[in-house]
Amino acid sequence: MNIKRIKREDTILTAIDFQEKLLPAMFKADETEAAAARLAEGLNVMDIPRLVTTQYAKGLGKTVDSVAEALGDFEPIDKNTFSAWSNEEYRKALEGSGRKTVILMGIETHICVEQTALDLMEEGYTVFVPADCVQSRNPVNREISLRRMEEAGAVITCSESILYELMGSSKAAEFKAISAIIK
Repeated sequence: MNIKRIKREDTILTAIDFQEKLLPAMFKADETEAAAARLAEGLNVMDIPRLVTTQYAKGLGKTVDSVAEALGDFEPIDKNTFSAWSNEEYRKALEGSGRKTVILMGIETHICVEQTALDLMEEGYTVFVPADCVQSRNPVNREISLRRMEEAGAVITCSESILYELMGSSKAAEFKAISAIIK
């Protein structure tokens, strides 16, 4: 059995295409947006680096305000590829981070998130997908995609599990801040 644990010093977040014209079309968009914002804010408190993509921002808009605010300071990487890994700017930024564990959240699960996850795992990255922070227009597509990513080796989990595993203890300096975000 290959147990994969998430470690602070090796982890980076990738937020995929939480855009103004895409997100509202998703199933349970409000719940997904809120969960993604909580995760981003919590990771920000822990100083976990982040990469943020947009898909053709000129047509689909910028990152939605709630998620952008939670992410903090970032420069979005605009792409036209479905897999973020296929975008040279993203690939160079991820490689340059030196991190080998990627938390993937975003939309749509069965397109951009899945293709990015598969490519990252093929390149030797460990991928964690918080199921509450990914969504598709059709919930069936999301469920099929989560199964496919898990069978390919991704860790399917949830945002709270990630935050608490990264902290490791209620004695962590960020515990009170993270607890307040989760509530």
